Amino acid sequence: MDGDLVLEWLSFRGHGRLSDVTSSVAAVMDSPPHARAHAARAYLRRLEVLGHLDLQWSESKWRIRPTVLTQLPGSSALALVIGKRTAELEGRLESEAVLHRVVPPKSRTASLGDPGILLLEYDSEAGLRDVSANAEATFIPCAASHVAANLPLLALGPRAAGPNAYGSAVGMFNVFEREFIQVETFRRDGLYKQKVNGRWQYWLLRSGHWSSIGYAEGMCLTMSEVDSKCLQLKIVEDVDEDPIGTLHVNGSLPLPVQHQRALALCSGVSAVRAPDGTRTYDNVPNSVALAVARSIHQHLQVR
Repeated sequence: MDGDLVLEWLSFRGHGRLSDVTSSVAAVMDSPPHARAHAARAYLRRLEVLGHLDLQWSESKWRIRPTVLTQLPGSSALALVIGKRTAELEGRLESEAVLHRVVPPKSRTASLGDPGILLLEYDSEAGLRDVSANAEATFIPCAASHVAANLPLLALGPRAAGPNAYGSAVGMFNVFEREFIQVETFRRDGLYKQKVNGRWQYWLLRSGHWSSIGYAEGMCLTMSEVDSKCLQLKIVEDVDEDPIGTLHVNGSLPLPVQHQRALALCSGVSAVRAPDGTRTYDNVPNSVALAVARSIHQHLQVR
């Protein structure tokens, strides 16, 4: 099924229960029945990273993001269109400027590709602001830089009780094996997980105190203690004020959604995953890559 149709349908719906939209998306996927819900959730996360959706897992809610026109890093002629997308919106944009529809690289999500990338030609920032206003969209100068500049320094989450000793099996992340290993006792500092009501919950133990945390955030904090060189930026365009390049992220380091979004908005494309798990983002300014690296306690390697 066409990812553009899915995004248009989500734009029409606007918001709702996460369980309902997951079921609807799962119904149009070609995955085996037992894997469809997981594949649908993964697809919705991709749309979230691309700036189209907001997913509130703790409240089981979702909403479409407002339409935004934003400049691409290093470009003075093309703007990216993200968020709510309707036929009426596209018609308004086409009446104001030249609109390009670019087919995105194939994703690894079965049967559903990412929505097409909408790029709008513009002559000046003032003109782009006018187009945004006429299309009833929001204008944000370089959303990638805006998101990156507001990334917080990852820290421990709120205090928590930790895993339930009488609950399901508990796993502890082994930084050397790069995997979770089942443990009977959990007294050593580290990242732990346990299924609660059918969903994984994660905690960090530090100096005898438990903190609740997300998977990606916990992995970033844990991995930074043993490997702080997981991000490499290969410069492609050596612009004096802010060189632009291709960012490679080690496959063992998952990034939080906001960090993925900052990098995806540099091109409008999700990360491309290599066979070894390495994820690649294109058109990333040094400033954005550095902000992401600092936020997750990594040292950016530039070459």
